[in-house]
Amino acid sequence: MLATLVGEAISPPASTLNLPDNLISLQSIKDRMSGVQVLRVGKSSVITPAVRDFCKELRVEIVRDGVAASSSSQGVVASSKPQRILVAGTSIWLPAVAKQLCSKQAQVMDIAKDDSSALRFIAEGVRNGHQAGMAIVQSPHAVCWQAARDDRLRPAVVANWLELGEVLREVPVNLLILSSKTWNVPSACNTARRFFQHLQGRS
Repeated sequence: MLATLVGEAISPPASTLNLPDNLISLQSIKDRMSGVQVLRVGKSSVITPAVRDFCKELRVEIVRDGVAASSSSQGVVASSKPQRILVAGTSIWLPAVAKQLCSKQAQVMDIAKDDSSALRFIAEGVRNGHQAGMAIVQSPHAVCWQAARDDRLRPAVVANWLELGEVLREVPVNLLILSSKTWNVPSACNTARRFFQHLQGRS
């Protein structure tokens, strides 16, 4: 009986690591996981596949919005409520886009190191509850080809502002792909706002 009581007394509570960051990468958690049993992330945080695999190895539970999702399941439970547009890309003017867009309409990620990374951020975001994405990249047609291989993404390359209305009318798109060479900050921001309004009308 005494041994049981002592055992219960010294049993440590579940240790939680709180990370409300926009992007949860392996680099951001790797040296902080000692003794951690629960990884708590923000509602719209993007979790990279490497982090999910790492948590699975360590048997760390991932929690989002107060709802636990076992790390052995296929990712974090996504909210059923439509979320913002996730904007990612390789353009050096992404920070300017972030300053001009309302945070309720779009979440803009940091500049990705390459087009494939930007697409991965968006794909992960869509899997984790974002309603749609907008990629501003150097090679839009290559990104569209990659995105078409993901059954969660319905991509469309938009060449200019005039083409946007036609794309939104004709294609059930959840990923707009813009060329960083032909678009600029004002037009990209207007596109994100128009896309948000279009998605609101659909939901």
